[in-house]
Amino acid sequence: MALQIGRQGKIFAKLEATYGTEEALAAADAVRHLNAQFGHDPFGRVTSREKKASPGAVNRFDRRQKTDLGAFEALVRPSGTINTLSEASDFFEAAFGSKTNVTISATVLTAASTPAEAAPTTTVFAITDIGALAVGDAVLINATTGGRQVRFITAIAAAAGVAPKKLITVAPALTNAPILSDTVKGSVTYKLTTALAKSLTIAHYLAKSLTIAHYLANFKRELLGAAVDAFGLDFDANEEPRFKCSGPAKDQLTGTTQAEPSAFTTVGGNPPSGLVGNLRVDATTYLFKKLSIDVKNGLKNRADEYNANKSTEVYRAGRREISGMLEVFAETEATVYDLAEAGTNSALFLQTGVTEGLIVAVRMPTVEWKVADQDDGEEPFPLAWCTGG
Repeated sequence: MALQIGRQGKIFAKLEATYGTEEALAAADAVRHLNAQFGHDPFGRVTSREKKASPGAVNRFDRRQKTDLGAFEALVRPSGTINTLSEASDFFEAAFGSKTNVTISATVLTAASTPAEAAPTTTVFAITDIGALAVGDAVLINATTGGRQVRFITAIAAAAGVAPKKLITVAPALTNAPILSDTVKGSVTYKLTTALAKSLTIAHYLAKSLTIAHYLANFKRELLGAAVDAFGLDFDANEEPRFKCSGPAKDQLTGTTQAEPSAFTTVGGNPPSGLVGNLRVDATTYLFKKLSIDVKNGLKNRADEYNANKSTEVYRAGRREISGMLEVFAETEATVYDLAEAGTNSALFLQTGVTEGLIVAVRMPTVEWKVADQDDGEEPFPLAWCTGG
């Protein structure tokens, strides 16, 4: 029998229309990954606690099965084309709950426009077309001074001109106020929601093994009703961004797993790395080494009722929690250390990449800083802060 190598494994994933109902997977549902762990205990057996003469276990009882997505880790890979979804988009939507994808190509309006608009500032300016953009959506601004910058809309108001012209407020502030005809484009944005009941069908196929006579059947397994309870983003100054997720699932299939799609069609090339990007704490650009952001959605399987061996749905059983850690060199108390000591909250914004279609941006509007633990080692003095927001 030929061995099957984990590094040759392939993952296909797709959002489910109905919780726990298998989605047909196709080549375009391929997702490149670094690690995938499925957990499955079909019987959940326990030892009887009945009194008996011997110390050994005699009677074993079946309990409800337990299935979960133990861990999934992959690079954050933008598609390379603005408004085209990344191959891991379904994981992000399952984690956040909401996805918007607005395609517009607008330009900035000024006093030189007809009709004349107010002079643009670094945070407020009029654009020719608002399209379906809403508060919370991200836009890509290609400014003559400052280059391509992702910003998030915090307010939309009437402009001097008639619809579809609008006056938008963005955060954080641009490096310079835009000028007439600087371009503004919509993008893909993932936003947290109150209701979160999205689930995934995820299949893992190992490579088929070649023997002298024929191909052996490959090892394969498939999760149904996989929900993303824990989701994390990791940014490193010298690596590509990564995301990780885990959560409960309804069931795992092996013998009845659907056939592997005939091809593995991926989206996009190499992702941007920490070599191109910047972090801002409020309006201050801040040098950093590592940033991790973790979301705990508080999801739980509904599988604790009579005549229910498997989960019937997933629901939010607890409060959502967001936390993280920022690691920097200790050069000054200014900015984050001072904020922590003063108990002052701030906003956090990170942009990785400056090429259209290859940008990853994250905004946390309210971050509570905690005074960093200090380690007096031989290397440059590091500081790390826990965050939430």
